[in-house]
Amino acid sequence: MLADHVKSRMELSYNCSAGGAVVMQGGKIVYEEYFGTQAARPGSAPVDSASRFPFFSVSKGFGAGVLAALVSRGALKLDDPVSKYLPYFTGTGPEGEFERGGMTVRQLASHSSGVPQDDKPPRTWPGGQPFHDVTLEFEPGTSFLYSELAMRLLGRVMAAAAGRPYEQLLTEYVTGPLGLASVGYISPGDNLSQIVETGVGLDTSRVTFSDPFGAGPYPGSGLYGNLRDIARYAQVWLDGGASANGRKVWEDSYTRTAWTSQPEGREPEPAYGQLFWLFPQAGSVVFSGAAGTICAMLPNENMLLVMGLNQRNHSRGWSFTTEKLNLARIGHAILAEQQWKPELAK
Repeated sequence: MLADHVKSRMELSYNCSAGGAVVMQGGKIVYEEYFGTQAARPGSAPVDSASRFPFFSVSKGFGAGVLAALVSRGALKLDDPVSKYLPYFTGTGPEGEFERGGMTVRQLASHSSGVPQDDKPPRTWPGGQPFHDVTLEFEPGTSFLYSELAMRLLGRVMAAAAGRPYEQLLTEYVTGPLGLASVGYISPGDNLSQIVETGVGLDTSRVTFSDPFGAGPYPGSGLYGNLRDIARYAQVWLDGGASANGRKVWEDSYTRTAWTSQPEGREPEPAYGQLFWLFPQAGSVVFSGAAGTICAMLPNENMLLVMGLNQRNHSRGWSFTTEKLNLARIGHAILAEQQWKPELAK
């Protein structure tokens, strides 16, 4: 069932070279399979459990863990204004209309801050105050706009609150304690032997480095890692912030906050919490990335499914938003059987 689904999505995604699937139930892997090669060229290594897929916005799900850890430790509060950590981030900005001073961490993490999409390469503000020139599209908390620039601002706020760079916080609070050795950023000169390259339409294979503009790691994108580590990380959310060895990474109460649709009254098309997509019609919480990698968690069933792909252009017959819901529905279809049967996935 799931294998056929992944292979069909590979075919629809310009016959992308790489695919994979992992299913966990009750904290254990009950199905895992990989398809294709790490790059679309002759002689490329086959995909396996060690292959590191491009995360793109799957990185936001990991950023959610950093934010959860900081909130749980009292380093910041979701309703703190951004100006608490960037004191100059007040007023309307150059020729802006909406006041920035009351914008909160919660609004940044729920894409309800009003920070626009940045249609230029990420800016570094050399010698200046980062994000000082950002103007808002709407009053914070009144609408929804998915924004990578907001994610860069969120990363800066988390770093300022903790007094350490975002990449260090990710290692300290998430990937280190949870033993997620495959998850990290890549730069030119790194060992790329296990990297799954990314296709963009008919441009079949390229390595997208984590920090192509020199702006630094941030919670919105840039990570690579294997599908097992995505699953192991997602299980921590299902377990209320506790790792497999019982270590508390964040408080369970934060999990409920992260999985509540925001801003209040927003039309759920789909709903969004704190760095997670929400599909209440399927009882599912999702984090996903532009190359087609999706993790769908089913909290009530203690089950999760991960699908990995490596193609950024999904215009050939399927909707990426619908695909997030489809993966959750496949999980429910598997559970509809009285007993797990591995052949269901084939």
